[in-house]
Amino acid sequence: MATLKKLMTLLSKEGLLEQRADVINLYTGGRTSSAKELTPFEIQALCDTITENSQNTLDKKRKRVLASIFGVYKKMNKQVSIEYVKAHACRAAKVDDFNKIPPSRLDSIYNAFLKAQKDLEYSKRLVEGHYFEQTHYN
Repeated sequence: MATLKKLMTLLSKEGLLEQRADVINLYTGGRTSSAKELTPFEIQALCDTITENSQNTLDKKRKRVLASIFGVYKKMNKQVSIEYVKAHACRAAKVDDFNKIPPSRLDSIYNAFLKAQKDLEYSKRLVEGHYFEQTHYN
């Protein structure tokens, strides 16, 4: 059975500690906004809900990271495997297991590879422009 301490830890990890009264009020349907007034079953159910939502969010972030890295290689016209992409993400996060990358690091890796895609697109347009100029001068 989950405890009040576990609930507070989960809320803290999710960044919901400041809004805990609102979360509890919403979850209990307006019955209470105090964690101390929750029943043990409500605490357990709320902990399960937070954990499930957290896992779903992490899965989405991992898939976004993989897609952004694949996007970079697609722009470079390279075919890579999923293992190669996961290894690339692990090197970027400095961890040895893809599933151990923390959520904040997943966000930064995702943004970095999106920026890399934009940079590659800009470079491609720049080279095509120079190539177009050269072919018209000759």
